[in-house]
Amino acid sequence: MTTTLADVAREVGVSTAAASLAMNGKPGVSAATRDRVLEAAHRLGYRPNPAGRALRSSRAGAIGLYLPNSAVHFGYYTEATNGVAEALHRSGIPLLVLPNAAHGARLDTFPAVDGYLMIEPHSDDPGVAEILAQDLPVVTGDRPPRGFGDPWGIVESPNGELVCTVFDRFLAGGAKRPGMIQIERVSEWTLELEASYLAWCAEHGLEPRIAEVGFHDSNEEILRSLAGFFDETSGCDAVLTAGDGIAVRIAGILRSLGKRVGTDVRLISGVDSPLMEFHTPSITAVDLQPREFGRACAELLLELLDAERPEQPIRRTVPSPLVERASG
Repeated sequence: MTTTLADVAREVGVSTAAASLAMNGKPGVSAATRDRVLEAAHRLGYRPNPAGRALRSSRAGAIGLYLPNSAVHFGYYTEATNGVAEALHRSGIPLLVLPNAAHGARLDTFPAVDGYLMIEPHSDDPGVAEILAQDLPVVTGDRPPRGFGDPWGIVESPNGELVCTVFDRFLAGGAKRPGMIQIERVSEWTLELEASYLAWCAEHGLEPRIAEVGFHDSNEEILRSLAGFFDETSGCDAVLTAGDGIAVRIAGILRSLGKRVGTDVRLISGVDSPLMEFHTPSITAVDLQPREFGRACAELLLELLDAERPEQPIRRTVPSPLVERASG
């Protein structure tokens, strides 16, 4: 027999109305009651009816997730998507992963949704401005590009703090010429890392050293472009890579240049992953906690679905601890 919301309420000893508030993540019940209702719902196998819920609330009954066109290449977005899906699943709301505008998709052809989540919106993506122009709640993971309009909410990492942590660590380890390698300049995440690095250099009286390589560049192309960057006498002796996975390739480039990672050149990745842990030597990295980051984005959007649009975006921060390993 199908478990109903009334069965869940009876099991917990609350009214059906209170159980409904708890299941939908709405105010009116304590956190302890919400946890008890969710636990009972899971144990009894209760599943909300999405069609019925949408009909009662005059909603589409789904949330749209919009990712950069490059997301397919990076594990960060997979983990963030898992976090989003987990949070929405707990509230019984389906997730729709939307096609990127780079593939010719038009916003007016997207399925109807009640709100949008955008993880790392890029300035070269026409879909970002279109979504921000909608009269619907939008939460972005990282700030949207400047001039594209404001979302209802923003979840971000403490990027300025982590840059200071990384480069202070380089100095403490004896580095004299620390620099940064980027793989794109279309996300506010990268631009904020760069701005924080430039400010750090100015504060410490050091010359900034920034290189950019393409994610799809061959190893030979990267080697040619970075040979001078890691010059023996005037090149970088420590580097932060701003991008998912690129640190492993930079470690290989350093070996090709006859340099020992962690000794001749200290290396820290701006994004952690299992690759960093299992590389030899293991690579120190910033744990952006993508699963928790995605979960925080979804939870903020759920809060805003029943709210009036705020005058300024509601901001949440997810910590980004540095995972210390052998490389720097």
